[in-house]
Amino acid sequence: MAQGLIDLRQRSGKKPPAGQQRLFGPRAPREPDKRPMPLRVRRRRVRVLIALAALILIGSVAYGVSYLSYLPQYNIAEIHVEGAQEIAVEPVKMLAQATLADGAYHFISRSNIFLYPRAAIEDAVKNAFPRIRSAHVSRASLLATALTVKVEERQPFALWCPPAQEAAECYVMDEDGFIFATRASTSERTQYVFSGGLPAQAGLASSSSPIGQWFARAHLPGLIALLHSLGQTGFEPAGASIEGRQDFFIPLRDGFYIKASFGQEATTLSKNLELVLSSDTLKGKQGELEYVDLRFGNRVYYKLFSEGESAFGGKGQAESAAE
Repeated sequence: MAQGLIDLRQRSGKKPPAGQQRLFGPRAPREPDKRPMPLRVRRRRVRVLIALAALILIGSVAYGVSYLSYLPQYNIAEIHVEGAQEIAVEPVKMLAQATLADGAYHFISRSNIFLYPRAAIEDAVKNAFPRIRSAHVSRASLLATALTVKVEERQPFALWCPPAQEAAECYVMDEDGFIFATRASTSERTQYVFSGGLPAQAGLASSSSPIGQWFARAHLPGLIALLHSLGQTGFEPAGASIEGRQDFFIPLRDGFYIKASFGQEATTLSKNLELVLSSDTLKGKQGELEYVDLRFGNRVYYKLFSEGESAFGGKGQAESAAE
């Protein structure tokens, strides 16, 4: 047998003869090829790292801002109230403080001197106290920690009273017709007394309070102009009572009252009343008059306590008196 042959019948566990090598021996593990990382993958990793760093930076800045907003030197420490006369100062201060510290945690301090809710405080004060017409919140300087709430109170102009058959409690209203207090809560005297004319209330229950409502909001300027015109003519109007949507009555301190409607000129009504009372029919009889009805233009109705209703207009002197 040639010396260069290999006997395959030999057991694999035996070593080959000297100078020979195993043909099918175990192979050494092959090292993987080291290929370079694709550019797209590297860019993706860079973007992820940049985004993570940005999130950490934003979170740190946000935490810092939140922490700084709660520092005492940047928060409101005291509240002052100015302009209050009839209203107690302490309830206004407590309300403003409660609006700042509402019991909830905010990321930014609600009482921070730069970010405090100024409009919310002003609205809360006006809504809670009907007597307050306006409220203005401010600070004295850029870094001041004292808050000033300056209020303007409504001034009494007239009384609003419910109909005679209901409770006799009367309320105070300002010149805009806003009812803001009970009569007992003010010591100031008023010139006029009004009734009726509340929105969407044909009959106000005696247990309901009209505070916070408006009296004849659309017609009040013209009504006041008529009262002033009557006063300049020599009559003394005591106020007005609105009946329904268009009609109103004006009691005069002369002892009778006027019936009129919205939409009529104040000067025309005053002139017609003066002409009617100076006519031969009613001259010197003002003490006997119950009312004068001026709602029908040139035809004026009147009623004496001792007689039924009569009318001017149509012919002769009566017509010229009502024109």
